[in-house]
Amino acid sequence: MTTTAQDPVPGGATTLTVRSARPDEFDAVGELTVAGFSAGPYPPDAERAALLRDVAGRARTADVRVAVEGGELLGTATLAPGGTEHARFAGPDELELRLLAVSLAARRRGIGALLLEDAAARAREGGHTRLVLDTGARNETAQRLYHRAGFTRLTAREDRLGHGGLRLAVFGRDVDPAPGSPS
Repeated sequence: MTTTAQDPVPGGATTLTVRSARPDEFDAVGELTVAGFSAGPYPPDAERAALLRDVAGRARTADVRVAVEGGELLGTATLAPGGTEHARFAGPDELELRLLAVSLAARRRGIGALLLEDAAARAREGGHTRLVLDTGARNETAQRLYHRAGFTRLTAREDRLGHGGLRLAVFGRDVDPAPGSPS
């Protein structure tokens, strides 16, 4: 399943597509993820960078999504159902979004928001009741994006530390059922 949107840049006429990453893109997705995290408030150490590059490992049990425009990778996010290997905070009826990253050149174009909306659509289609994600407590830029997209803090779930003892902020957004599905 893919999500498409007109380029949110005024005057832009290009179509952005969000879809599952293909195996031939895994290396590029890994590098995009490392570059995105490296530009944030928590640059990855070597161990974390190796995890960020392991797209094939994530793709075995999760859906690695990519935002693409004209063949160029602009962003990525990993979607893991609750109770699976890559979900840290999602419950059994929830979908967890992990490792959202946007290329430096594509920032401020709405790519992150598009990936969040795609994740909500995937959650809805999968019958999940909530989309859950986390970020570092000092990542204020990401937190503003999540608040604008309708996420709220789930402080009761903030009982674990991330890689390297990082204090995490956990967010959730309820997902309306897909039309025609039982409520």
